Amino acid sequence: MFFFMDNSEFRSPWRGIKLLLNGKVISREIDYFVLGGYLVSSNEMRIIEDRMVEVKNKYNIPVDLPIKWNLKDLKEFYKKRNKLDIYKNIMDKSDEIRLSIVSIFKDTECKLIIATKPAYGKDYRKNVYNWAFIDVLQRLGNIVQYELQNDIYPTISIIMDWPDSSDRSFFEIYSDAYYWGRPNFYCGALKSFNFNINLTTSITTNSPHLQIADICIGITKEFVKWCYKKENEERVRKFFPKLLPFFRRGPDNKIMGYGLIVGEKEDYNFIENKISEIQKENNEITF
Repeated sequence: MFFFMDNSEFRSPWRGIKLLLNGKVISREIDYFVLGGYLVSSNEMRIIEDRMVEVKNKYNIPVDLPIKWNLKDLKEFYKKRNKLDIYKNIMDKSDEIRLSIVSIFKDTECKLIIATKPAYGKDYRKNVYNWAFIDVLQRLGNIVQYELQNDIYPTISIIMDWPDSSDRSFFEIYSDAYYWGRPNFYCGALKSFNFNINLTTSITTNSPHLQIADICIGITKEFVKWCYKKENEERVRKFFPKLLPFFRRGPDNKIMGYGLIVGEKEDYNFIENKISEIQKENNEITF
């Protein structure tokens, strides 16, 4: 199996410190960091790839050109390739295209596992990344331990978007988790579950799987920001219900702690109630 992983942008700490007026703090900027992706079997990888091609063909997008949640990031990419006409078409139909991409998961066994937490000015990039990656790895270990019954080797391979140049801690975290486990890895060393010894990287613009992961991360970040700041409610209610069925679930159909991990424990019930609110409003999800 393969876990395709991406993360949201992370503001530099100095951008989130505080705003002053006459020496008094008037606001403190908060970012919401999100990291994770989806688990897919090798058999269903081709299904995902074929469906991505179908979506791109439907909207006249060449199969080698990327789609992301934040399409503004891709303008220069398209410009350098003299494809701004295609880019404009994508922007004009952006919501429709992204919803079609989320629907790719339909009729597959893909599972979303995503970690998120508020990040304040005092938080360092490395610490926030480390927390999220460790918690995602822990859930993947739990899946192998309790939910998979096969002898495939390797059981899970992780393919991640190439990390920011300022941080390579992913590789150290994975090595520790693979060989030894950690005190907070209650599932034990990933080596014992036949994880791939290699942590593999790719680039979102070149990988359709990472493009899908990027869109899942973007939708989840919008949901988290709505929970805390009440922003973009219309967009959250448009996108998040379509993504919600694909999160990994535990006993009693719970998503929190299984498919969605929240860094602030005191916010667990708060966000779980928000998920329940959306679930009740969307008993029937159609694509």
